[in-house]
Amino acid sequence: MMTILSLLPIISLLLCLIVIKVSVAKAGAISLTIALAIAFGFFGLSTFGLSIAVGKALSLALFVSLIVWCALFLYHLVDDFKAIDVINKNIVIFIEDKFVAFVLLAWLFTGLLQGMAGFGVPIVIVAPILIALGFDKIKSLAAALLGHSWAVTFGSMGAAFFIIQMITGIPPEDLGIPMWIFNTIAHLMTGIGVCWLYDGMKGVKKGISYVLPVSAVMAVVQYFTIFFGMYSLATLTTALSGLVTMFLLYKIRTKAKAAGGLYAGSLTLGQSVLPYAVILGLSLVFILLPSWLRDISLSFRFPGFETGLGYVVQAEAGYARMRLFGHPAVKLLCAALVAVIIYKRAKVWDTGVFKGAVKKTVKKGIPATLALLALGNMSLIMMDSGMMHRLASDTATLMGRFYPLAAPFFGVLASFLTGNNTNSNVLFGAFQQTIALQLGVSDAVMSAVQSISGAVGVALGPTLILMGAIATEQVGKESLIYKKLIGIVLLIALVMGIVNFILLGILSH
Repeated sequence: MMTILSLLPIISLLLCLIVIKVSVAKAGAISLTIALAIAFGFFGLSTFGLSIAVGKALSLALFVSLIVWCALFLYHLVDDFKAIDVINKNIVIFIEDKFVAFVLLAWLFTGLLQGMAGFGVPIVIVAPILIALGFDKIKSLAAALLGHSWAVTFGSMGAAFFIIQMITGIPPEDLGIPMWIFNTIAHLMTGIGVCWLYDGMKGVKKGISYVLPVSAVMAVVQYFTIFFGMYSLATLTTALSGLVTMFLLYKIRTKAKAAGGLYAGSLTLGQSVLPYAVILGLSLVFILLPSWLRDISLSFRFPGFETGLGYVVQAEAGYARMRLFGHPAVKLLCAALVAVIIYKRAKVWDTGVFKGAVKKTVKKGIPATLALLALGNMSLIMMDSGMMHRLASDTATLMGRFYPLAAPFFGVLASFLTGNNTNSNVLFGAFQQTIALQLGVSDAVMSAVQSISGAVGVALGPTLILMGAIATEQVGKESLIYKKLIGIVLLIALVMGIVNFILLGILSH
C-alpha cells in the first residue's frame, strides 16, 4: 500500500506530461499537491519537516534560477545583437553537411558547454542555434537534451562526481574507472541516439562511421584524464577531443577545401564567439585559484528531523552551496559583460536592443522559476518524507541479486524527479551503496552506474526540458519531447544494467 502511494506523485507527473499534455509547471503543481497530501496523511511528515523540505526546495530553486536567468540573458543579448547569426553562418561555411553539423553541435558542443557551465546552459545555447540553422524545433531540443547528457557527471567541473564520492565515502580513484566504463557507454549511445533523432535508422547508418571513431578517441582521452586525477576536467577534455576529431574526420572524408572567407556582419566571428570563450577561460582560471578563494561560498543550514513513521532526515550543514568562483551564473554574467563591451567597441550598441533582451529574459525567467519551485518542492517532500526511500527499498528487496539490472533505472528516475544528476546522487547514492554491500558486490561499480545513468536521465528532467522549451519557445509541447526521448534513455539504462550485472558478477568471483 505504502509503495503504491509513493508511486502516485510520479505517476501523476508522467500522466500530466505525456497523456494529458499539460505544461511542466502545471504538471509539477498537480503532482506537488498529491505528494503533499500523501506525505502528511500517510508518511507522518510534520509541519516542521515540511518547512525544512520547502526551505531546501527554495535554496535549490535559487541555485538553478540564477543560472537560468543568466543563461537566458546571455543568449538573448548575443542573439538580439546578431552574434548568433554570425556563428550560424560560419558553421555552414566550415561544415556544409547539415547532418554533421547537427551531430557535432547536439552531441559534442553541448558536452563542451556542460563541462564548462552545465545546469541547462548547453540546452539554452545549442538548441536555439540548431533551430536557427533550420532544423525542426522539437528535434533540435530533444537532440540537445540527449546529446549533452553523457557529459553531466563530470561536467560542471565534476559537481555530480564529487557529490557521490562524498556521500558514499568511496575514494575518487576507486570510483574513477567504473565511472569511465559507464560514461563510455553513455557517450557512445547518446551519439547514436542523436543520429536516430536526426533521421531514424538512416541517420544511424550515416552517423555510425563518425560516432564510433570519435567515441573511441573520447574514451581514451577521458581515461587518461581520470587516471591522472583531473576529475573536474574529465568532461571538458573529452568533449574537446571529440569536437576536434569529428571536424578533422569530416574534412578528410569530404576533402573539403579551406573556407574561402569567414562571414562577418556587424560583428566578426571572433567578436561573436568571445563571450563563450570567456566561459571556457574562466572555468580553467577558477580551477587554478588557491583553495581559500575557491571556498568562498554561500550555503544553507537545515536541521535534521524524524517523521512520524521513523524515517530520519539528516541535518545539512552546507546545502545548495554556491561558490563565488565556481557557480555557472558568475561565468555567464562575466560573459554577458564582455559581450556588452564588445558591442560598444564594435559600435553596434543599442540601448533599446539591450532593454529588449532584458524584457525577454524576465518574460521567460518568471515561469521557469515558478516551475522550478513546484517541481523542487515535490521532489524534496518525496525525499524527506521517506516516500522515495520506501519505493527504492521495496524494489530492491523484491529483485534481490538481480537488482543490479534495475540500478540504472533508479538513477534515471531520480534525475527525472529532481532535474539534475547531483540531486539524483544525493537521493540514491548512499542507497545504491547500501544495496551493493548487502549483496556483497562492488559498491564503487554500483555507485558509478548510479551516477552515469542519472546523468543520462537528466535528458528527461522536467525542469531542464522546461528551460529548453522556454529558450526555444516550445512551452506546452513538452509531451512531444518526452515521446522522442523516453525510449532512447530507457534503452541506454537497460544496456547499463546488463553491463552492471555482468561486471559485478565478474568482480565478485
